Amino acid sequence: MKSFYRCVSLIAVLAPLSSSAQDANLWAYSCDHFLHGACLRIPSGMSVNYEAPADFGLHRVQVEGREVVLVYEGDAPSRRPADTHADLELTAPGYQLYAFKVSEGKSVRYDLHVSSAKSEVMPLHLVARTTGAVEQAALAAVLGGFRVCSFKRNRTDQTLVCPRRSIWGQALSEWATGKASAKAPAE
Repeated sequence: MKSFYRCVSLIAVLAPLSSSAQDANLWAYSCDHFLHGACLRIPSGMSVNYEAPADFGLHRVQVEGREVVLVYEGDAPSRRPADTHADLELTAPGYQLYAFKVSEGKSVRYDLHVSSAKSEVMPLHLVARTTGAVEQAALAAVLGGFRVCSFKRNRTDQTLVCPRRSIWGQALSEWATGKASAKAPAE
């Protein structure tokens, strides 16, 4: 009986460690939430609310009732600022991401615009606002699990094919937290 309690105690101690380790580098894990042309690995303790108010979709990633990031997918995303240079630009075959970070008083607004040269893939606009290190870490965890996907089609079916690992995840996560090492990965 003592060995049973020792085993349960060991599991109770190690369980939070594996969850924390997973959230630290979600770019290494496969997706568990799928959009039209992209996917996310949702960090432990977070949830996603999806709604389709018209001909577009809104994915709200939340933790403890607070929105971490809003993902708009549709044909009319907010335009990226024309007069400013992106803080981060990433490319993948057929995709381009422009990321902007703007201080607004005591908060920071994050705008990520993802577009594709492929007409069947809807543009994405990810929007977030943080006011401190905890919110910034939550955003970094979500962005770490973001990746773009492609469609494989034949006459009767289409399949969304997503990479197992995110080539952009680490760079996005580091950009969100302000780490200087954030740079575009090699394709």
